[in-house]
Amino acid sequence: MTNVTLKSNPISNYDRKLAPDLARGFMLLFIALAHAHVFLYAADREITKVDQIVVLFRQVLVDGRAFPMFFLLFGYGMVQLMRRQEEKGNDWISIRKLFRRRGWLMILIGFLHVALLFEDIIALYGLATLLLVGFLRASDKKLLWIAGIFLVLVAIFGSLMPRGYDALVDDAALSSIALENPFLASAIRIPEWIIYTPLLVYQVVPGMLIGILAARRRILDNPEQHRLLLVRTSMIGIGLATVGAIPLALMSSQYWTNPSFGAQTFATILHTGTGYAGGLGWAAFIGLLVIKLGEKRGPITMAIAAVGQRSMTFYIFQSVVFIAVFAPYAGGLGAHMGQAGSDVIALFTWLLSVVIAEFMRRANVRGPAETLLRKLSYRT
Repeated sequence: MTNVTLKSNPISNYDRKLAPDLARGFMLLFIALAHAHVFLYAADREITKVDQIVVLFRQVLVDGRAFPMFFLLFGYGMVQLMRRQEEKGNDWISIRKLFRRRGWLMILIGFLHVALLFEDIIALYGLATLLLVGFLRASDKKLLWIAGIFLVLVAIFGSLMPRGYDALVDDAALSSIALENPFLASAIRIPEWIIYTPLLVYQVVPGMLIGILAARRRILDNPEQHRLLLVRTSMIGIGLATVGAIPLALMSSQYWTNPSFGAQTFATILHTGTGYAGGLGWAAFIGLLVIKLGEKRGPITMAIAAVGQRSMTFYIFQSVVFIAVFAPYAGGLGAHMGQAGSDVIALFTWLLSVVIAEFMRRANVRGPAETLLRKLSYRT
């Protein structure tokens, strides 16, 4: 077998497909909204009507809806990377080794992120890469069956850990978020990360495999060729996600108080399962937006896409800002701010990301996290 040297030449901005980058850029706003309120830790804080309304809409539109889309885009990106390597003449063995190096490096980056800043999903993607890289060569039928099975598992087990359900509960005052000693906070987060990362990797599987299927058909690469599919997926996916989120959203925002155990279990299963439909729906909506834009790609569009091109960097950037603003050993606003305030900080952080990313795009500067991952991945 001929040995082929892996090439790490980055893709120019002109060769990149807009839809996946634009989707990642938009979804980082959802990620910010899903995370910012986690940094609120005031004990016995008063729950206001504004808090209830904010949590209601966040639970319907954001919580459990952004991450499935990222899982889908992760699988989509794996196929894009494999395709580029194949076009350069690299064989499957070399490509698989590349993915495995990337997986281990993402786990390392995730460890550093959780040790220094906040809870982490980068390592989750890294572990999924190690475990699931073989599915890049699986048949479509096999991918569909496995995605369906794992979607059922996600819905069932997701009922035990619904995202955002505890937004108006005071438990955060007892977590590492509220600790004034950053070293002690890190010492608590790391064991949690070690336990939960392998336990939660099953949640990546459905979105990732569907992303692989979508990438094989280049649905987001060439959205204009799949307009009808994107319209149907967008309408059905976002519609299901919205309706399916309402019961749990009413409980989370404490408009529906003292629900029965059965009602709560059903609501969380429904919320988690339809969240993956929402992930597909939002990805399809971005594809339709790209069709609408056509060649008219203004500075705002390109700036948001620039965030998506540097999604790992700006995911970590969000943690840096949130620590600086909310942590008791930094800004300390987590002890005083309410749900609406945390969402304002989340929006500001995302807008700041867009501005910084646009400067980086114009200067042709890649994200430092992506640059590090690329350089170390291609070192043989």
